[in-house]
Amino acid sequence: MKFNASHGEERLTISLEPQDFDGVPTPDSGAISEPRSFARRRRDRHGRGLRGPLIPASLPGSRTRSEKFEDLVVDSADRMRNLWPAALATVEYVVEEVPDKLEALIASGAQAPLGKYARAVAATADAPAEPPSISIYRHPIEALCDTPGQVRELVHEVMVDQVAGYLNIDPDAVDPMFRRFPGH
Repeated sequence: MKFNASHGEERLTISLEPQDFDGVPTPDSGAISEPRSFARRRRDRHGRGLRGPLIPASLPGSRTRSEKFEDLVVDSADRMRNLWPAALATVEYVVEEVPDKLEALIASGAQAPLGKYARAVAATADAPAEPPSISIYRHPIEALCDTPGQVRELVHEVMVDQVAGYLNIDPDAVDPMFRRFPGH
């Protein structure tokens, strides 16, 4: 398909058929060309090559907020496993973004939970066995905190509360050193 337009002495020709640089149609002008792959489309604007990462992966600044949050949960879970090795040996620790049915909780006026624990579920004919688990919700915790230090403390506090609920003991007995030092 061609479109010709003229305005005074100037002429403009637009063609939707593939052509080489001389304006001659290419031999496979009837064939549909393959789309470029994602790697070829991705940010190679001026032919200088693809962009690389701004911060190398070996530096701490390259970690995302969710990865940093997961690190805090792992640190707290390791502390709990060191304190209660036999009782927490089979417990799985899970980081979830938000709790289930968050919209309904907010609509009812209830505060969003920061974590939950689930006891082991035995296998049935319909479902396989599930190990005990402790879930920590990232977004509600981060919404309550202003600084990374507050996030660290709240993650550990939620972990202590969930372990206490799972073990059915007082939270002060779970981690005797928690909140005993002003810098912690």
